[in-house]
This record gives sequence, C-alpha cells and structure tokens, in this order.
Amino acid sequence: MISTLKEQLAIDTNCAKEDFDKSTNSVKILRHNPLKRRNINNDLLFFMACFGKGTVAAVDEELEAFMAKYIENMDGFRCFDMPLNILENELKKYGGIISEIEEFYLLTGNEICRVTPAFDIEILEGAAIKKLYNDHRFHMALGYSQDSDRRDMLAVAAYEHNEILGVAAASNDTDHIWQIGVDVVPEKRKQHVATDIVKIISNEVLKRNKIPYYGTAWSNIASKRVAINAGYKPVWVEMKAMKKTT
Repeated sequence: MISTLKEQLAIDTNCAKEDFDKSTNSVKILRHNPLKRRNINNDLLFFMACFGKGTVAAVDEELEAFMAKYIENMDGFRCFDMPLNILENELKKYGGIISEIEEFYLLTGNEICRVTPAFDIEILEGAAIKKLYNDHRFHMALGYSQDSDRRDMLAVAAYEHNEILGVAAASNDTDHIWQIGVDVVPEKRKQHVATDIVKIISNEVLKRNKIPYYGTAWSNIASKRVAINAGYKPVWVEMKAMKKTT
C-alpha cells in the first residue's frame, strides 16, 4: 500500500517516486495532471509531502527559488514545523496562505480485525447514499455529492433505536484509492462508534479491491486515535497553500 501511495503522491507533486526516499529535500514545479487525486485543488501555490525522509515541495514557478533555499538544509519533517512565518510572509507576496496541514494513515495490513458493533449498521453504496444527505451533521464523513468527479462511493451508518449515531464514508480520490472520513453525533463520541464504523467501511473498501486511507488535521488528536484504534498507522504528511479567495 505504501508503494502505491508513493506512486500517487509522485503524480500529485510532479516528482519521481524515489524522491520520497532521499535524505535530501526536492523542489519541483507544480503541473496539472489529470491523474492527480481528485481532492487536490487546481489553484495551489505549493504542495509539500513527506513520508519520513526527504520532503518534496511542488511549487508555482514564482516560488521555486525561494522554496529551494527555504528547505535546502532542513530535515524533511522540519519543513512542516512552526514557526512558519518566513514561509507565510513569502506567500503573502503572491496573495497566498497555508490552507492545510494534514497527516495521512494507511492500514497496517491487507485486512483488519472484524467487529461486532453494539448498534445497528446500514451499508450504502452509490446513489443509495443520497438518503443520508438530508442530515447535515456529518460533513467530516460525507461529501454530500453523487454528481461530481469526487463523490461518496460507500457509506456506513450506525443506528440505535432508529436514531442515527454516526457515518463513515469513502470518497474516490482516485479510481483505486479511496479516502475514509467519519463523523459521530456529539453525545455518542468516546463510545467506540467512530472506530467501529471506520473498521467496517475499511473492510468494505478492501472487498472492492480499493486502497482505503485516512486523513486528518495534524492537531486533531481524537481523529488520530480513531485511525490508530481502527488498525491504521501514520505514513505521510502534507502541507498545501493556495491563493486567498476574496
């Protein structure tokens, strides 16, 4: 799985897969590629990714010289460290702002342990997911779309006494790599609902011969715990910047 994701990140950042295994950092020029993940904005100023060794920074051409100097002598992981004021000040010159700092997880194996949840489960696929769109409490899980290129492919809903507790869903970030998201109503958090439905949907993604992965903001401790408890491990980090919208 890690090899496949490195191949995909190489497409996303216009680099060679082997660049992620270097001890030194690399700067590349951002290029539009129709094979990039569908959740990557076309208006990025830069996109950095690191699998634990060297960082690859794909940047707009006007940032190339600055970024090469900025990350030249850093350890890969240090490129994502605070303070980021020097980077932020450079971005401001081009109307840019750091928009995302995320951590991504992959399963520790090709299958995860089975789960017997203490609640009712409904598995939905394709157009059947639309029945969940009338409830707008689950934006961390659902994209609320069946019409865009990136859309909800699978969903697992948890119920208790016919009341929905939470939703885990998988979006087609590529045709073969699907991202897992999860959201649970506040009163049912810390009751293993999120962990159980992430396990269930991960198994469903694997059954369809797709690779599930899990992303979260680097500061979201609760979300990280769900990923780890569901059988995932941290594999890479990303930072993105884009032009401010007025």
